[in-house]
Amino acid sequence: MYKARVLVVAALATVAGCGGGGGDGGGGTGPAVFTSLSVTPATVGLLVNGTQTLTATAKDQNGGSMSGLAVQYTSGNQAVATVTAAGVVTGVAVGATSITASGTVGSVTKTATVSVTVAAPSPSASVDATVQNTFNPATAFITRNGTVTWNFATLHNVIFDGSGGPTNINDTASGSVSRTFPTAGTFNYHCTIHPGMNGAVVVQ
Repeated sequence: MYKARVLVVAALATVAGCGGGGGDGGGGTGPAVFTSLSVTPATVGLLVNGTQTLTATAKDQNGGSMSGLAVQYTSGNQAVATVTAAGVVTGVAVGATSITASGTVGSVTKTATVSVTVAAPSPSASVDATVQNTFNPATAFITRNGTVTWNFATLHNVIFDGSGGPTNINDTASGSVSRTFPTAGTFNYHCTIHPGMNGAVVVQ
C-alpha cells in the first residue's frame, strides 16, 4: 500500500512538471514589435517624366507584416526626381538621387532608402553581367526598336519576367549577346543561377 502511494505521488509530480511554466514558456512570441521598414522596389530606374510607385510595408520582429503604418516620402534631389505623399516617384531630369521613406507605427519610426536613377533613352545600351553577380547598370534605357547587349564575365543568364519580352539568354559564361526591343515598356529580368541578381530594360 505504501509503495502504491509513492508511485501515485511520483506520477502527479511528473504531470505537474510537464504542464508547468508560465508566461511565454508555451512557445509564444509575445506582441508584435515594429522592427523594420521594407520599401519595394529598392532601386528605381526611370526615364524623364516616367513614374514608379513605391510600396512600404512595416515588418515585425518575425518578419511579418504589420498594420497601422503611416509613411512620409522625401526626395534627396527634387531637380532629379520628385515623390508624392502616396509614394509615386517621377523622373524630372537625368541624374541620380534617393528617396527616403519614414514609416511610423504607434510611437516607433523606421526609415528606408530607395536609389533612383533617371536617364534619357538611346538607341542602344550595354550591360555587364559581372563576377560580383550584378547587372551593371541595373536598368538600361533605350528607345523603341533599340538594342541591349549583355557582356558576360562569368556564368550567368538573362531570364525575362512574364510575357512580352524578347527571347531569354540561356547560361552564358563569356562573350556578348544582344536583344532588340520593338515595344515600349519596362522589361524586368533576372539570373536564375544567382538569386537576387536582377535587372530591367526601360523602352520608350
